[in-house]
Amino acid sequence: MALCSLGASSAMAANETIGLSLAANRSEGPLYREVYRPVDASLAITVNVPARTPLITPLKSANVTFPADMDFFPDPKKTPTCSESKLNEQSNLASGVASVVSLCPRSVVGTGTAVVQLAQQSSPGSAIHDPKLIIFNAGRDGTGRPKITIYGYSKTVNTGLLMHGTLARDGQLKIDIGVLPFDSSVSQFTLGIPGDPIDADDTASPGATATVAGQDPSYLRAKCSTGAWRATGDFLLGNRVFPSGASIGEGYHLQSNPYELSCEGRRGKARLGINKVRGPRRIVHGRRAHFVATIRNSGTATARLVRLRAFGAARGNLRIGKLPPGSSRKVRLALKASGRKGKRKLTLRVTAAKTIRKDSVRKLQVG
Repeated sequence: MALCSLGASSAMAANETIGLSLAANRSEGPLYREVYRPVDASLAITVNVPARTPLITPLKSANVTFPADMDFFPDPKKTPTCSESKLNEQSNLASGVASVVSLCPRSVVGTGTAVVQLAQQSSPGSAIHDPKLIIFNAGRDGTGRPKITIYGYSKTVNTGLLMHGTLARDGQLKIDIGVLPFDSSVSQFTLGIPGDPIDADDTASPGATATVAGQDPSYLRAKCSTGAWRATGDFLLGNRVFPSGASIGEGYHLQSNPYELSCEGRRGKARLGINKVRGPRRIVHGRRAHFVATIRNSGTATARLVRLRAFGAARGNLRIGKLPPGSSRKVRLALKASGRKGKRKLTLRVTAAKTIRKDSVRKLQVG
């Protein structure tokens, strides 16, 4: 079920305009206000020029500020990191999609397509529509932010190149676009995560094809905290020398207009539990003993007014406050033995506003 689609927005510098569109679908279950859920999304960028304009200036970089409620979640168990030691500029990038994917077959997180205008010519006859894009999980940078490597290949011109991007903490995904033969222009590209499966010539089996698809449907996740997703884009255009990529003259930026996508996120519910309790098995009547408990919220909303109480063989209580979804907290609780002596039950109970209480019971010797 489609959640949203974004119409083209544009800004002008020189003759070019930039169009940007975004579409997203739920991968599983509903969206929530506080918890990230998998989504299937695609981002499309288009460079346009007015009719009868002969040339399109090449894109040098695309910097898209993602909605604050979207993020990448690389899981090395599902998609191992495709490191530079496996895939780099010295790899045989002209060998084709199937061959390059074989270097990191489990690391694919998305796919895409592109349109290239040969030698910057804007005429339809100069357009190449066969380029395929493969997105690899490239791990994380020094600050822990997720990185991607994008491989692009055109069978028509037998050329491949690599592009790299990092999704920064502020939501900016900057993709540096490699220089093409004759400084040809990328007039359109679409990136999908996990994307649509694509067929590529299988160089290991002449005449056969290999299907390439994203390996982790949970790599891209989103929440809807405000009822809208907001984003902007900044694009650098300019001419370069092939194959060095050295700039020719100064480039210029095109800013996309801010845009907004409506979304609907459920409020969700907190779900508390006491995962672990550590403390003495015997306490002295009338004296205090300390216990350590791990409280976890496995629900889809923040638990508020969280409190831990003890009764039975000993009494005590502790105010914990808020506990976000998916988090846990280790707390220390001082208890005082009460009631009769002997082997008795100690009950620890965690409660919060608008949630079901949970108990943890253990036997305790009161002496």
